[in-house]
Parts: sequence; C-alpha cells; structure tokens
Amino acid sequence: MLEYFNIAGCFLYSLIILAILRSNDKSFRTPFWIFFISGGVYGIYCVLAFDFDWSWDAQSAIVRRVTSTISALGHTIAKLYVAISRYAVLRSRYLTDNKWELTSIVALLAVQFLVPMLVCLPFAFVQPTGNGKEYGPNYLVDIVRIASAAFYGAYVIAGLVLTVLSMQRMRILMGIARRSKKKQTIRTVRKEAVITVYSSLLFLAHSLKSVQQIIFVVFASRTDLYHDAVALYPFINDVAVFSSPILLLLTSSQLRRLIRSYIRRPVTHPLFF
Repeated sequence: MLEYFNIAGCFLYSLIILAILRSNDKSFRTPFWIFFISGGVYGIYCVLAFDFDWSWDAQSAIVRRVTSTISALGHTIAKLYVAISRYAVLRSRYLTDNKWELTSIVALLAVQFLVPMLVCLPFAFVQPTGNGKEYGPNYLVDIVRIASAAFYGAYVIAGLVLTVLSMQRMRILMGIARRSKKKQTIRTVRKEAVITVYSSLLFLAHSLKSVQQIIFVVFASRTDLYHDAVALYPFINDVAVFSSPILLLLTSSQLRRLIRSYIRRPVTHPLFF
C-alpha cells in the first residue's frame, strides 16, 4: 500500500516541479524555488530507490546503495540551502530573494552533487563477497555510514541555528511592521512570516530523518533499536520528502495559483508539451 502512495506522491511532486519549470513567471526563478526543485528531484529518487529493489546481485546492490546515498544527501543539502536562503532574505534590506548571482547558484548546485559523491567514494573500492548481494570490506561501508551520519548531524546543528536566527529576525520584523502601520509593509512581512514557518516545519520534518540516520550508526550494535529504525524508515523518509510540496501548497498562494492555472487549461495545452 505504501508503495502505491509513494508512486502517486512522486508523480504529483514531479508535476509540480514541471509546472514551475514551465512557468514564465520570473518570481519562480529565485534561489528559494530553484532549491525547492533541486531538492524535489533528489527527494523523488530517494523515495523510489528505496521502494524498488533493483539490486539483483552484489554489483547492482553497490550501484543502488551509491545512488540512494547520493540522493539522500543531496536532498539534505537542498533543505539546508532553503534554510540559508530564508535567513538571507530576512537579513536583506528589502526582503528580496533574487539578488543571488547565477554563478553562485550553479556552484551551490554543483556542491549539492559533488559532496555526496565524495562521501560515497569508498564504494569505488568495495568488492562482492560471495553469492547474493553482499559486498565489502565492511570498514569501507562503515566509512560511508559514519560520514553520512556526521553529515546529517551537521545539518541538524546548522539547520537549528539558521531556524532560530530566522525566527528571531522574523519577530523583529513583525515588530517593525506593526510600528510602521503601513499596510504594504505589514502585508510583505506577513508573507515572509508564512514562508519562515514553512522553512521551520521543513527543518523539523527532515531532522526526523537525520536523527534516524544517526541512530543507524550510533546504535548499530543494538539490534532492537536498529531494526526499529529500519522499520520506521519508509514512513520517516516520506515525511521528509513529501512535507516540502504539501507544506508549500498550504502556505504559498503563488504556487496554488500556478497549479490552478494548469488545472483550468484546455486539454489542448497539456503540461508535458
């Protein structure tokens, strides 16, 4: 049952990404939306890689493990980028999100791919260890697991700091807006407050997955805790991935208008063409 839900969720998530990419609205070309799209791509693959076991031997199991790790870490980096861009907007003079250089965004997207690749580098030296899907040596696999856990831990710390700073800054801006009594200022600050709440909830949802990944390493010798974490992973992974589009649809009137515009279009103008 969960597999069918994930397939439907990934399909709808993909449609949202395609709608944003096809939009002529330049406001969808800001860092926030770019990182939402990149995180969506990594997140969708992260879900599908877990649901479909295409590792029929040791070699394919290694490839699946590498691509799954890259997608999971890439998804985490995207969530960190969202937190960074949110704080940057709140610190900007006019609360703008379109002042980033294109080269900076491209560099960040490259880092989003290259860092997980470096974490998975030890897998280049593992070998099949008998029949089935086993591979080793174990110490190389452990290096990747420990590096991944450290990465998730760094995300939780950095994300927590950025979220707290963003909330504090938002409280200051709300006070300034109330004192100014200007309707446009109040409207702008309220809009940013909604996005800040979205970013904070996104951090909390992904922190669940991050903590679970850390448990995989720290409590690997505790069979009961380890197996409980494994059993909960599909659900926690879904929360981490699908919370992003669901929360954004709830908080972003801009995205809702875009989706409604596609729903109301004639059939002669399909989304894919």
